[in-house]
Amino acid sequence: MLAAVRTGGTTAPQALHGQPSLKGPTGKPEFFYFGAEFCPYCAAQRWAVVVALSRFGTFSHLNQTTSSSTDVYHDTPTFTFYQSSYNSSYIDFVSVESQDRQQNPLQTPTAEQQQIISTYDAPPYVSSQAQGSIPFIDIANQYLVSGPGYSPQVLQNLNWQEIANDLSNQDSPVAKGILGTANYLTAAICQATNQQPAQVCSANPIPQIEQSLGKAGVGAGGPQLGFVEKPFEAVVRRSGE
Repeated sequence: MLAAVRTGGTTAPQALHGQPSLKGPTGKPEFFYFGAEFCPYCAAQRWAVVVALSRFGTFSHLNQTTSSSTDVYHDTPTFTFYQSSYNSSYIDFVSVESQDRQQNPLQTPTAEQQQIISTYDAPPYVSSQAQGSIPFIDIANQYLVSGPGYSPQVLQNLNWQEIANDLSNQDSPVAKGILGTANYLTAAICQATNQQPAQVCSANPIPQIEQSLGKAGVGAGGPQLGFVEKPFEAVVRRSGE
């Protein structure tokens, strides 16, 4: 199904050039995620993150939740990375869920994590309008994602099982959004892991997607790219900003 969907018309990660490598707690390339439980855009993106990372390792204690009941795209079914764990031989997954469904403080970034956010979730790596947007993902300082790869609209009025069922239909907006975004994330991770594991990184359509990712790039002198430039305009900023 992942091969059939390909990128599904979703938004690609942005390539970084000339940045120091980002290593995780065990010295492997780090996949850093920053979001919040209330955020519907984070809710959508987590589905794709879980699918992508499950190709490289195993999640434990991944609990179901929904986005805020009072925000746009209210009660979007999702998971939370809070109190979850992830084990992989290829990549370190580091997550921060900054607020709960009611926007109460939940997890605070470390000084090092805050430096990543302040540096890369800001101009010139994203547009000034998108500065501070969540979800924010940094894959080994090689690729950035600011905002979701697809609209949470496609998950509205569905429950977890219905979303999971839709992943088996390559023509469904759910499959295109989640699996298309997951394929982009997988290709970016494969770049960071030096194409390991081979059975994942050589599987169709990942090599072709990697080639397309290599054509993109943003650096200190590059264009300002950000969430607001995507097909659906919505910027979720951290409270207080």
